Amino acid sequence: MPMRLGYLYSRYPVISQTFCDAEMLALERRGVDLEIGSINPPFVSLRHGHRANLRAEVHYAPPPRVGRTMAQLARRDGIWPAALVAEHEARYGPAFKAERRARNGLFFAEQFVRSGVAHFHVHFASHATHTALFIKEISKIGFSFTAHAQDFMLDVGSDELLREMCREASFVVTVSDYSRELLVHKCPDAAGKIYRIYNGIDLRKFQPGPPRSPALRPRILSIGRLIEFKGFRELIAACAELKKRGIQSECEIIGDGPLLGALQKAIAAAGLDGIVRLPGALPQEEVVRRLADCDVFALACIVDREGASDILPTVILEAMASARPIVSTRLAAVPEIVRDGESGLLVAPGDVEGLANALESLLRDPQLRTRLGAAGRHNVEERFDVDKTAAQLLELVEAAAVPRDPLQGPSLHLQHCLHLVWEWPNPKLPGLDRELMALAGAPVQVWRSGSIAPAKGSERLVQTLEFLPDAIVIEAEWDASRPGAREIESWRRELPPECSTADYLEAARVALYLAPKLAHAGIRHIHATDSRALLCAWILQRLAKITISATIESPPAFASDVVARLLASCTGGRVSDPKIRTGFNGRFIAEPKPSLWRRPFGASEAHINEQFLQQWRNQLETWSR
Repeated sequence: MPMRLGYLYSRYPVISQTFCDAEMLALERRGVDLEIGSINPPFVSLRHGHRANLRAEVHYAPPPRVGRTMAQLARRDGIWPAALVAEHEARYGPAFKAERRARNGLFFAEQFVRSGVAHFHVHFASHATHTALFIKEISKIGFSFTAHAQDFMLDVGSDELLREMCREASFVVTVSDYSRELLVHKCPDAAGKIYRIYNGIDLRKFQPGPPRSPALRPRILSIGRLIEFKGFRELIAACAELKKRGIQSECEIIGDGPLLGALQKAIAAAGLDGIVRLPGALPQEEVVRRLADCDVFALACIVDREGASDILPTVILEAMASARPIVSTRLAAVPEIVRDGESGLLVAPGDVEGLANALESLLRDPQLRTRLGAAGRHNVEERFDVDKTAAQLLELVEAAAVPRDPLQGPSLHLQHCLHLVWEWPNPKLPGLDRELMALAGAPVQVWRSGSIAPAKGSERLVQTLEFLPDAIVIEAEWDASRPGAREIESWRRELPPECSTADYLEAARVALYLAPKLAHAGIRHIHATDSRALLCAWILQRLAKITISATIESPPAFASDVVARLLASCTGGRVSDPKIRTGFNGRFIAEPKPSLWRRPFGASEAHINEQFLQQWRNQLETWSR
């Protein structure tokens, strides 16, 4: 059985962190099973196309209300890391949010234990690595982390916490010799387990292209988040200097960020409209194309006013892999990857005139561009191939990992039947909690977290429910699957006009996100627990080629003719309204009276509805075969 390796991120995916995707894809090619956790959803829906090649699913932390309920249960069960929370609150203060880190740690500890994770790795020495301390405390699963740049220099906020992270980690990775030296200086006791492994590049995605036609205006390309230490202001100033010297060129700066407005003003003030362009963030496929269609890649790295800087910019490696000459600065680890005069030209940080001189020398000399570009490609092939760097990481992981078997659920007889819940908790569905608790072993997906706390007696459902991620994640899948999305939109015409477009499109987005996950989990049947969930299941039936059933609440969320049209696709279910049941040839049974479901939880519960629930379990098993 292949080793199961966990990954934990503070936020995933982040469009600028392509090195994370490249590393995980390389590990999957080596046969490693991954379990990916993200504490927060991404900021934007834009995704790189290669994300679709990742086999592993991404699990997101549940909504805060659910997390707090899980923490209450953990205290009741004696597994809440109270001592570590108290220690961190006293040592680091309230700004470090030990309680929140512990709540998230509790969720991912249970996720990793359930999945049989042998070890987990974290990128960036900040919130996610702080959370890793609590995951280890709760689950006893070991972890490691990669420290990059400003994460351990500034973002972590406490050298004492950084030293605790290094002490508790099985090993620590830095992305350059420069950063390793800095980290060892801060954490000398951990020096023996701090290793340098460069961020790798997937060389299959970046191929040397032919030189651009000399008839075209020479093009300078830069890429990065629009923040101060990327040096974009300095690059714009250097372009203004090139214009003064009468050198024909154009410059494109790909990326988004807080300095967008300021950079637009700088371009206008320097009279560079039409010369320097800011196209925003772009998918990596387009970035690859534009790297192949530039003459020089420039990144004018500086140290910002807070002391932050890049250490080893991945975009420089991507440009070198594309055989493009580099212009950058002698800052941090940049000289480790760009050999001055061999694969690029380096100047002092903030030296606008030197930057302009380096750009001018390359723009005037096509042969020099070709020679430096070829040398850069050779350097990347030798030292930065992601298949090589991922193998180095895997060697450390395998030495630290402790193999674990995944946990089996309490009952697997309904493992192929998914319950789709549109909102939980939901006081309008009095029987839902009892039903879900009785059907132990059946997977449950929940779209929305309700605005109230769970009813007393049903809190433990949070340990079995899986909440769908933030809407921005759902939207990303919709954007990435436009042909499929358009087909789903066309199905709307088959429903009565009373079905609103807003309701339909919301259900369609959730369905498109869920469809591939159902196939991965071997789901054969979906039971929709109310009419809104049924609309989503109606779409999923077509996407995933599965059967569906439904419980329809009283009154349903949709008009009766809409509900009737949706029920026509069901194998059966439960419906309160006898008028709606009419005409379905006995496929639907009456929903039990609400008074049955509302009796207090307790020892007599089994005698209240066990016979009905057993019959219902048998029916679901039949549909799931």
